[in-house]
Amino acid sequence: MPLQNQNIQIAQSSSHAPADPARRIPAEIVVPRPAEAVAGGHASAEHGEHEYKLGDIPQPSLLFANAVVVALIMIGFAIWSTRKLAAIPRGAQNLAEFIVESMMNFTRETIGPGGEKYAPLVGTIFFFIYLSNVIGLFPGLHSPTANLSTTLALGLIVFFYVQYVGIRARGLRGYVKHFMGPMPALAPLLMPIEIISELVKPFTLALRLFGNIFGEDTVIIVLSSLGVTMLAYAPVHFPILVLALLTTFVQALVFSLLTCIYISLQSHHEDEGGHAHAEAGHQGH
Repeated sequence: MPLQNQNIQIAQSSSHAPADPARRIPAEIVVPRPAEAVAGGHASAEHGEHEYKLGDIPQPSLLFANAVVVALIMIGFAIWSTRKLAAIPRGAQNLAEFIVESMMNFTRETIGPGGEKYAPLVGTIFFFIYLSNVIGLFPGLHSPTANLSTTLALGLIVFFYVQYVGIRARGLRGYVKHFMGPMPALAPLLMPIEIISELVKPFTLALRLFGNIFGEDTVIIVLSSLGVTMLAYAPVHFPILVLALLTTFVQALVFSLLTCIYISLQSHHEDEGGHAHAEAGHQGH
């Protein structure tokens, strides 16, 4: 009995005494509170649900890896086609010379005389976009151009290069003057409009390419899932794949064509401005 009374007194004194670090409850018998359990459940559920779903933009790291693959394909082809140059081209060299000649003719006809010097930039952009579009048609791969970050980066490259061409061709004073319009009296009205229209160009290039490629990939995924789940693996997406081979080329061509037109508008002086603008507008149409 005295021993029981002593145990009761010790228990009461410990309940009123401040918590002693040496007398903590063992960790193995501590039960988590309901709020902690619920929070942990939500965290694990959110972590488990972080997967790619239809309509989601792929992760930037995945798209960057595919972009690196496209760049390596272009570099590999350049090395392969120039490894053994011959006076009479054949094989890869023949194909490479045909591509280079086609891009030089394309830039010369679009930009004007001397436009072939911009063929390296325009050709690199064209084939990077085209291969990036095509690579998304293969299972397990994604188009780098289906991400707005990639297309915006391409648009900014074109934008800054076009401004550099304009300053080099006109001089800094002439570059600023062409934003003011033909009449000095209208400069306060036309200059903000011209500046805004110039700043919008990279965003229009980026959004046009991103919207077309991302929408195309989404349609292919939807039709593929319908063929698997509802129509017993029927290739209902095959017609879209055939059409995509054409649209991927068209999107790369449109981006390159607009790049040439922007370069043409900036590379001609004001005394040739009327003829250059009319020619560039005709080429654009």
